[in-house]
Amino acid sequence: MNVKAHFKSCFFFWRPSMARRITVYFVIFGLIVFYASTLVYMVTAKKHFLDSAHRLVRHQLDMVAGSREADFLWNQSGTSHPGLYDMTRTLSALSSTFYTVKDIAFYSRKGGRNQWYRFELGPDKVLYKRPASAPQVQTLQRGTSRMGWDGSGFSLSRETLAVYFDITRPGDRHPSLLGLSVDKQGLVGLINRKLVHLLWMTLLALILLRLLGYGFARRLARPIEVLSRSAEEVAQGDLSIRVPVETNDEIGKFSANFNQMVKGLQERENVRLLEFELEKGRQIQRDFLPRQLPQLPDWNIAAFFDPARQVSGDFYDVFPLTDGHVGLVIADVCDKGVGSAFYMALFRSLIRIYAEQPAVEAPDSPREPTAYLRAMKRTNDYIARNHGQDAMFATVFFGVLNPESGGLWYINAGHEPLYVVRSGEIRHKLAPTGPALGLSEDIVYRTERLTLVPGDLLMGYTDGVIDARSPDDEMFSRGRLRDLLAQPAATAADLLEQVRESLFGFIGKAPRLDDVTMIAVQRL
Repeated sequence: MNVKAHFKSCFFFWRPSMARRITVYFVIFGLIVFYASTLVYMVTAKKHFLDSAHRLVRHQLDMVAGSREADFLWNQSGTSHPGLYDMTRTLSALSSTFYTVKDIAFYSRKGGRNQWYRFELGPDKVLYKRPASAPQVQTLQRGTSRMGWDGSGFSLSRETLAVYFDITRPGDRHPSLLGLSVDKQGLVGLINRKLVHLLWMTLLALILLRLLGYGFARRLARPIEVLSRSAEEVAQGDLSIRVPVETNDEIGKFSANFNQMVKGLQERENVRLLEFELEKGRQIQRDFLPRQLPQLPDWNIAAFFDPARQVSGDFYDVFPLTDGHVGLVIADVCDKGVGSAFYMALFRSLIRIYAEQPAVEAPDSPREPTAYLRAMKRTNDYIARNHGQDAMFATVFFGVLNPESGGLWYINAGHEPLYVVRSGEIRHKLAPTGPALGLSEDIVYRTERLTLVPGDLLMGYTDGVIDARSPDDEMFSRGRLRDLLAQPAATAADLLEQVRESLFGFIGKAPRLDDVTMIAVQRL
């Protein structure tokens, strides 16, 4: 920044800038200190004036003959009093070029009464007493209400400034005051002159504080402004920005932390892109799951799927076959993450393709339900033959349901046992009939059959249900699941909701380690 621009920016308070804000704070603080000092000086000067005047009054009064007598104003009124007259002349001499003492009088009242009396000395030096007028009483009352601990107070009216001093002696029965009225016009002129001086001093202080504050603020705020500009560039997407670390103080540490933050943002951006890709993969994976379960007369089918991460190795499937049969699949691919998600798509696609293949090869010939189950053997052989080196396998339950008869033909390839529940009692346990798919080509899978009668409810799940752990590292277990199955449920969806609420209430805030997938089929 050149000298001219620097000088111009020095006075642009309204433009947002760290240096300018610091300068404004510097100026405000300086002016507060300046005015506070002035106020303290004025208050101190006023107190000093009143205290000095009060001592002068006391001293002059003590020198007057007869003034030490109790209630001397009342006792000596109506008599000549040269000493008291000389005292009032001395006090009148307090006038200066800017103000004039216009009136000096004594005031007193009898104890317990509100009537004030005014005692004043005439040209003949006689002390006269008369009742105080209403304006004089009002001015006097304002002055006594402001009377301080030192026995002095003041009252301001339109024309005068009246100062009152308590001259009551210890032996007096009646309170007594001495009042001095000063010409206000002269004081106003003095105050105006002092105010002009104060304004010039304020302007000078403002300029000096502005220049000094801006120089100080620029030195302090320059590295912060560099950081601010760098932060703007980072906000616009430039993550290659780095700021120089020139000092070892807080600003230097801030700069180092800023550089570390930008480096972290670069890593975070890479993670965000990866998460974006994973989110797309999650959406694609969800598209592999049936969007709508088949609606069969006298049957109720429900499913639940909740991955522990963006992508999952679990899947379920319900799809129609020829001759009115329905395929039921629930599976769990080994491992976690992206790899298991890719194999989940592969297993799911192979099972569907091989299950529908008999109908494609011989569309007009009737077939047994076991023909569809050959898809398990073919899927196993394909995975073992082409991807055996990856050691990826899946536990799969594949059942073929005849909705008319309730017959269910199934193969359980190493999957968790499925349960058939009726009236709160587990009637059948569909245990594995062979090992997991993908382990070896030389595997023979045994087919089992049972019939679901009205009221039966078939429930399948993955190990993410029974292996879930609580914050105390306690396992959910098959026992808890069987206890839930024994509870009454009106529909398949109600049963899965009961299990879900109990399971996730059990997990609480504990970290999820595995996916949760469930399927339920109820014959009404």
